[in-house]
Amino acid sequence: MTTSWADCRTVDPAELESRYSTDDSMEFLQNVLDDEREDCEASLERVREIMDDLPDREADFVDLYFFFHKTQTDIADIFKVSQPTVCYRLQRATERIRFLLSLPDVTIEEMETAMCGFLSDPEDVKIMVKMYRTTCQSEVASQLGITQGKVRHRFMRSTKRMQDNPKMSKYAEIFGAIAGKLNIRREVQRPAWESKVAYVVD
Repeated sequence: MTTSWADCRTVDPAELESRYSTDDSMEFLQNVLDDEREDCEASLERVREIMDDLPDREADFVDLYFFFHKTQTDIADIFKVSQPTVCYRLQRATERIRFLLSLPDVTIEEMETAMCGFLSDPEDVKIMVKMYRTTCQSEVASQLGITQGKVRHRFMRSTKRMQDNPKMSKYAEIFGAIAGKLNIRREVQRPAWESKVAYVVD
């Protein structure tokens, strides 16, 4: 039987986990959580708020890995998924958390007030607020029961309007940064079949 796999080799789970666990965002988040200075309490609280907006599975992974100190292999066993899947979702979630921590701190109430005063369509207001909370157009589309295309179109249109209005410069900066990171939770592009590598974990 002919196979299209380019390569197939056995990889030790511990070695595989260490290879995937050097992501800068994951190290950054671990440093935030490990820092015992009083001025880091606000960052820790913000991380908790952001986790509330993660998809349930990703929030579970972050909680187990960073707060309960489970290994990626342990989490994979619990949820019956592969270790690389756990790693990818952790990296994706922590990248988004790190990005949101870097944005100017605005409360949801402030955001809603500003958006209601600027946007006439209540649906546009919901889209912008939820995009600020999640940075994920697919998540916003799911929550509002509309298409991702509609979320993206309305989001980009509102962001452009803010960029053209000096009074909305702070929010234009926030949403401009999010617009540049719209792929922060997008699935990785799958490689061409010929270039795939199979990792068999013992």
